[in-house]
Amino acid sequence: MNRRHFLIAAMCLMTLAGCTQKTELPENPKDQEEYRDSQGNSWIYNAMLMRWALMPSPVNGLTGTHYYYPQSGSWTDADGTKVDPPSKVKVASSSAKSKSSGNVFGTTRRSSGIHA
Repeated sequence: MNRRHFLIAAMCLMTLAGCTQKTELPENPKDQEEYRDSQGNSWIYNAMLMRWALMPSPVNGLTGTHYYYPQSGSWTDADGTKVDPPSKVKVASSSAKSKSSGNVFGTTRRSSGIHA
C-alpha cells in the first residue's frame, strides 16, 4: 500500500468515526416524543416545560428520572434540584461553538508537501 492509498484510507476512517460517535437529541421534538440514543438511554420530551426526561435504566445507572434543559444545558433531578450531569450519559449539542481562538492557518511553516 503506497502513501496515497494510506492517506485515503485514513481520511475515510476519520470521516466514518466522526459520523458514528455523535449522540444528539432531536432539535425540534414533538410533545411526548420518545427517543432512544445510541447508548441505550430512553428520553421523553415535554414541550410545555421544554425539557427532556431521562428515564432511569440499568444502562445509565440512574435510580430516578433526571431532566435536561437544552436551552440552558442544565440538569435537575425529579425534585427540581440542580444536579451535575449523570456520568454515564453524554449529550452532544449541535449548537456548540468552536473554542479555538487566534490564527489557525499560517502559524507554522510547512517544510514539504505530499508527493505521489
